[in-house]
Amino acid sequence: MQKVKSFLKSWEFFLIVLLAVMCLVFMITDASRIAAGAQKKPIFYFANVLKSMRPYFLYSFMTLGMMLILAMGDIDISVGAIGTLSVVTLGVTYNRIAGQTETGSPAALAVALLACLLVGSLCGALNGFLVTRFKELFPMIITLATQLFFRGFSYLLIGGETLTFKDPTFKSLSSLNQLLKVGGLQIPISIPIYLALAVVFYFWLHRTGNGRKIFAIGTNAAATYYSGVRVDRIKFWCFVIAGFMSAVTGIFFVGNSSSSVKADIMDGYHMYAIAAAVLGGFSTDGGKGSVIGATISLVIFGVVKFGLGTLFAFPDSAVNLSVGVILILSVLVPNLVEDIQNKRKVAQRRAETAKLNAAAGSAR
Repeated sequence: MQKVKSFLKSWEFFLIVLLAVMCLVFMITDASRIAAGAQKKPIFYFANVLKSMRPYFLYSFMTLGMMLILAMGDIDISVGAIGTLSVVTLGVTYNRIAGQTETGSPAALAVALLACLLVGSLCGALNGFLVTRFKELFPMIITLATQLFFRGFSYLLIGGETLTFKDPTFKSLSSLNQLLKVGGLQIPISIPIYLALAVVFYFWLHRTGNGRKIFAIGTNAAATYYSGVRVDRIKFWCFVIAGFMSAVTGIFFVGNSSSSVKADIMDGYHMYAIAAAVLGGFSTDGGKGSVIGATISLVIFGVVKFGLGTLFAFPDSAVNLSVGVILILSVLVPNLVEDIQNKRKVAQRRAETAKLNAAAGSAR
């Protein structure tokens, strides 16, 4: 019973309620549009929403890496640029090895994928080194500088050109954009892959000693250091993992973008990754957050974008505005509730103190 009460008070339960309310609103809107003759058949139903989640889970892998950084009380705004540089490296490496062959080369693709993941990890390692070496600088300032560096280096590699690959070997990456047929449902392949990784991150962060050390760093890095934890080493490797996951996001992006590579892709992806993690319960204060909450928040973003884009025909800018409003409210509401509770506790303590003082005075 205590576990049930604890769950009902948890942030994850709030996100589930928020998701349910959104789905209900969109379903009612869908039904009313059919009744009014604005459309002939329902749009917002489970199978259709699930199938349409494909573009909204592209930054989900990046969110996993961002969770680690936020749990430590840091922030990394260069993950989108890391993904871009990783993808550009993928395209350039494949182009150099495979050349202009019509059929392509599986070996060249394997080497290019490894180079992509390696570059993402190295970029994360650079961030980790700078953050742990120059503690007087905020991580946001450091990663802002590396973001510009990674973007600039991407332009140096290919400039304003677009690398387009028509050979079947490189186009095989589009299989990452396929839909898996399970029963009567069509599930984007990125969702089960993400869920598998999310399970790994969940057990790591919430069920192992190393995961608890990450949250401990976010709670009080100095106390954690003096308790014998190698804070800098953990921070370094968390940034490496964040860079690696950004490269994974880049690979899925290429599979979704018809096998074309540009130097300005994935712009703004870091904001989606941060927003999904923050809505899931993580914050730059560190020391808190939930993998389950971040996963639910990804679904919420997907539902909001699909519902507003299809039912109301809102442009992307308006959809992004709504996501921002949800994020702001999700941050403000818990803080306001906490402030109200704290004020009530203070008022109760003052009232109890006043009663005790009155009782002591009458006893004299």
